[in-house]
This record gives sequence, C-alpha cells and structure tokens, in this order.
Amino acid sequence: MRKAMALGCALLMLAACASFSPRSRIKDRFVELGVSSDRAACLADELDERLDRDDLNAVADFLTDLNEAGSAGGALDALLGIDNPGVAASIAASGVACAF
Repeated sequence: MRKAMALGCALLMLAACASFSPRSRIKDRFVELGVSSDRAACLADELDERLDRDDLNAVADFLTDLNEAGSAGGALDALLGIDNPGVAASIAASGVACAF
C-alpha cells in the first residue's frame, strides 16, 4: 500500500513538473495567441530542439508579454524585447518548419 502511494505521489510530482516546462509554456502561449494546438505543439517541439532551457524560458516569457500586450504598440514593444538574434532566428526557422 505504501509503495503504491509513493508511486502515485511521484507520478503526480512528475506531471506537475512537466506542465511547467518551458516547452509546455510555449505551446500554451501559442494556443492562447490563436495558433492551433497541433501547430503550437510543432513550434514548441522545434524550439525545444533548437534552444537551451534559458532561451526557451525567454521565448515563453516573450510570448506571455506578447499575449498581454493588448495593442499593436505593446506587441511591437514585446517583439523589440528580443535582444538575442539566435532566439529570433530560431523562432523564424521554427515558424517556417511548421508552416507546411
């Protein structure tokens, strides 16, 4: 009985950690922006392959800022906030890869 409880707790903790991964956050933010779930998953997978964890977190934060922008000017400010050319290139390359 104790082993089953311990296993259940471990699985719950693993599931909770997975839901807070940068890849998961990126997928969720794309869906919130109106991207289909399949395309959002593709974009998140592509970015996960191209970027390290810090850069993935930066993309997730950028998408959160973009989602909360509320105006074209706010969206432009969020876009200009990407000061890492490698991240910007990865976003563009991922978009191309998932377009077809």
